[in-house]
Amino acid sequence: MLTRRSLLTTVAAAGSAALLLPATANAAAPPDTSTPEGWLEWFAAHRADVSVVADYGTGHRLRHRPDESRVLASAIKVVHLAAYTGAVAAGRIDPGEPVRLGDWDARHPYLGDGLIGSGSHHSALTWLGVPCDEYGVAKDPEQRVPLQKLAEAMILFSDNAAADYLRARLGDPALRAAAAKGGWPDPDLRMFGGETLLWLFPEYAPPPGTPVPVRRAVGDALSDRFARDPGFRKLVLPQAFSHPPTPESTLAWVARTGRGPATGLFAMHRALATGGGQAAALARDVLALSLADRVPPGADSVLFKGGSLPGVITIGLDLLSPGRTGTGVMMLTNVSDVDSLNSGPLIEAAIGSLATPGGFTGLERALGH
Repeated sequence: MLTRRSLLTTVAAAGSAALLLPATANAAAPPDTSTPEGWLEWFAAHRADVSVVADYGTGHRLRHRPDESRVLASAIKVVHLAAYTGAVAAGRIDPGEPVRLGDWDARHPYLGDGLIGSGSHHSALTWLGVPCDEYGVAKDPEQRVPLQKLAEAMILFSDNAAADYLRARLGDPALRAAAAKGGWPDPDLRMFGGETLLWLFPEYAPPPGTPVPVRRAVGDALSDRFARDPGFRKLVLPQAFSHPPTPESTLAWVARTGRGPATGLFAMHRALATGGGQAAALARDVLALSLADRVPPGADSVLFKGGSLPGVITIGLDLLSPGRTGTGVMMLTNVSDVDSLNSGPLIEAAIGSLATPGGFTGLERALGH
């Protein structure tokens, strides 16, 4: 019987199906991705599973399968951030505005953002000193936190509820305008909570092959229903424990979540990293928080937003140095459970590819360029 503590290990286990395949006696050992060098070996062995768009900042560029549509996961949250900082810069919203925690929690369907007791929303509230239960629901829904903290939590902890709150608050036209300004027309925007509910309630999901706008509308409607209907909220945990998603259904669900090309995500990062004006500067301040302790010698800051789902890792990264700004986007598919645990060395490999000419050349060589 599935327990509350083990529920979300189903997500991690989804990628383990490949590990059950019979091994061949003389198969080569897989790359050791516990090091940045091992990730370059992984790239060399999985070139069809990788999309990369990178600019070293001196006119040296790399494009590897740049237009293939791949799962974006939480990397798309740079669009939400750009819309938020644009609204702040234009004076349409106040970053100090107090947000009621009950309204933020209403976009968090209890599950789907990590292990129970340490999920992204739970981590965000804990960071803010907010007492909450193991599902990340504030014990005092009337407590308030500044709106700016939601934007920071969205990037620092990849809090899905913060992204959905901002999308609901700002509206899709604002998000699409921010993306278009960044050079990414028509990004695949969806409510993260809605996608989670489609994972937990597959009976609500439209059939495979349904046009993306239809699936998006269904997920968005589920997110709004959870936010407004206490009766529906009461069904979520019993459904999760009595009918937990299988690894197979989880992998199928991942394949139908939001997608896009590396070119779009790259354009967005490049615009925020190099753009003038207050909105871009405010976005850089937030994107610099996550990897403030990983800035290489000679650089000023590293801007970062990544995303991951079973079998998928996506990275958007900028290295700001005096006289040069490097930008790199990496989108990986068919990543094993073991390799998914080594995201830290992958981020180091991404930083290294933008830190020195030799690092950039090493990435090119790994991808056969």
